[in-house]
Amino acid sequence: MKTPARFNIIEKIFAFTLLPLVLLTSCNGNPDRETSDPAIQDRRLNEVPETLQTEAEPFTVNIEQATIDNDHYREVRWTGEFMQLVFMSLGPGEEIEMEVHDDIDQFIRIEEGQAQVRMGKDRDNFTFDQKVEDDWAVIIPAGYYHHVKNIGENPLKIYTLYAPGEHPEETIHTTYEEAREYEEAKGH
Repeated sequence: MKTPARFNIIEKIFAFTLLPLVLLTSCNGNPDRETSDPAIQDRRLNEVPETLQTEAEPFTVNIEQATIDNDHYREVRWTGEFMQLVFMSLGPGEEIEMEVHDDIDQFIRIEEGQAQVRMGKDRDNFTFDQKVEDDWAVIIPAGYYHHVKNIGENPLKIYTLYAPGEHPEETIHTTYEEAREYEEAKGH
């Protein structure tokens, strides 16, 4: 008996976004045991490796605290073969510009702030438009164009899980402008 396509999509979303989220949030998040090297905080755009890590080490983090404490526009904190954890901090009015990941599912968790999230299968036709805030989650299926904008007066603090990974390991873009320059240089 053939499994309906809808079930396969739900199964993939669970396997690549929700299950890792449950595993990450159920870890003993002792911030003193984070595996992030302090020197990584000072890496600049031109030092970013061009490949994703494929032999990841186990990792624990107090994900709520790490998300709130992050002041970088984008910081890749952990990369594995099938998933990547990225922290982001968007200033008022800043955004994750419209993009699409053809073969990557994405999970976004809002720890603090307010955002407008728009999505659609067509670049010019967003069929999903939702305001979200603290404690909301957004799931973006592969192949969906999406745009996230901070509509609040304070920084939007989020973490995102990509399955599989999207950014080179240890990427840090300190500002929105730095991230835009990088993405333009890479043709994104």
